[in-house]
Amino acid sequence: MPILAQELDDEFLESLPKDVRDDVLERMELKKNTEQPVYRRASTSIDKENENGLDRFSGGTKLFGSDFFDTVQTSFMPVNEPNLDSSYILDFGDVLEIQFLGQENSINSYSILRDGSINLPDIGKVNLSGLSLDDASSLIKAKVSSAFIGTEVYISLKNVRDISILIAGNAYNPGIYTLNGNANILHALSMAGGMNEIGSYRKIDHIRNGIVLQSLDLYDVLIKGVYNLPLGLRSGDSIVVNAIGNIISLESGFTRKAVFELKKDESFKDILIYAAGFSKNSDLGNIVIKRIEKGKSKILKITLEELENFKFKDSDSIFVREYKINKVNLIGAVLNPGTYKFSEGTTLSEAIRTAGGYTDSAYPFGGYLENKEALLINNEAKEKLYNTFIDNLITNSSIGAESVDVGLLIDQIKNTKSTGRVIAEFDLDLISNDTSLDTLISDGDRIIIPNITQQVYIQGKISNPGAIRYSPGKDINYYIDKAGGALDSSDLANIFIVSPNGETVNLRSRNRLSFISAENEKLLLYPGSIIYVPQSADFTSSIQVASIWAPIISSIALSLTSLSVLNNSN
Repeated sequence: MPILAQELDDEFLESLPKDVRDDVLERMELKKNTEQPVYRRASTSIDKENENGLDRFSGGTKLFGSDFFDTVQTSFMPVNEPNLDSSYILDFGDVLEIQFLGQENSINSYSILRDGSINLPDIGKVNLSGLSLDDASSLIKAKVSSAFIGTEVYISLKNVRDISILIAGNAYNPGIYTLNGNANILHALSMAGGMNEIGSYRKIDHIRNGIVLQSLDLYDVLIKGVYNLPLGLRSGDSIVVNAIGNIISLESGFTRKAVFELKKDESFKDILIYAAGFSKNSDLGNIVIKRIEKGKSKILKITLEELENFKFKDSDSIFVREYKINKVNLIGAVLNPGTYKFSEGTTLSEAIRTAGGYTDSAYPFGGYLENKEALLINNEAKEKLYNTFIDNLITNSSIGAESVDVGLLIDQIKNTKSTGRVIAEFDLDLISNDTSLDTLISDGDRIIIPNITQQVYIQGKISNPGAIRYSPGKDINYYIDKAGGALDSSDLANIFIVSPNGETVNLRSRNRLSFISAENEKLLLYPGSIIYVPQSADFTSSIQVASIWAPIISSIALSLTSLSVLNNSN
């Protein structure tokens, strides 16, 4: 049975930080609506990806050019086109505005008639259909100058005609469209959503009176940037998208990985142009072609020389092995910090040596290796932990205003930055003696080497959190006393010790006054260690205490390590 907001103590809800309160109310509303029927309004737009239905290219590589047509005109009404220039071709339906200044002073509009002409007073019929706007202006000016001495004439295009075009064949949304008179084949295709799953990008025909006037190859536009369509469209014209030809899929080893359509006379030389060449990390000694014949997959290993003259068949796939290159950022106390590129299989020690090794002030024991995958996992774990807290808060109806610290705790978890720290060995001498201690690095890793410190950091519910000078042999009580002692809201039964290398120990004690026990006597504190005294939270018994505080103390460890690097840089 969902818990409604009014079932929680109103005073307690008001005491929560605003972000936490909003999340609590949102999740309560979500629970309330879980069993309610959900209705969906009819879509007013066309989803091309879903409407196509078929996926001929199921390997994951997309057909080249398919992203160009990402919208579909949902009506057959005309759309606005770019402003016209002097090359615009006039035809029936266009309206010119002509102004006479001089012997004759007037300004009038003239529509081009079906016979392609306009009728000027005292001049007569002037045929303009098929002329460019620039040529038509020159012709009119010549006619006026011969009829009226000292008269200037100014011509502008007042209204552009609408034309009706049939888009047929393998267009995504074929039909009759009304376009601006300045439209060309590409404008028309865009209105129709481009091609369907079997439409050709290499042969789109412009037909008038049963004759193919011109054909568009979209590769000329998309790859070569050639946007030259000399013939405009007229009412009654048809645009026919032909069926797609042979396709070749470039899966790896190329700069532009995509599925390309080939004409009959094209070879690998053309494919390489379309793919913008091989990728920088390609291994040209490992080339494989995958072919489907009689329902069975066939693998062909060929050389680069053989590839250049290879006879491709429809739906062949080319795989060129790529060397895996990892980018790793080394920060802090190494001789040459920066971003490095390493081959796959490079280890942590090799990366550090490549960066020149450690500086004299380096503290390898405090080395910090941050990994993207670990960061993703930690983010998911933190989010799950936060949501669990919220759910526990909602279902625990006994929570009242006296537990205001719970809200602050949840808010702290919500706003703590996750880290992707991987515990690793940074001592190069130890690694040299035992290579199993070395760690493989991955793309996007960040390696932070802090500087030598003589501080022990104490954080959390303590009177004066901060740094205490390290004193060899001193125990936890010493540093807590130096920091002014614990607060009443602290949880002294669960103190965390984070060593500089990231290893964390949760010290449990029943005695609020002392943490020296047989179990803790051998615990060593090092320079750069963190003592974290958490806040007491009564309602978290169902969740492991270490899981609650792990994101917070990990974030503190990263902050202190980064601070060491920044101080050394200044």
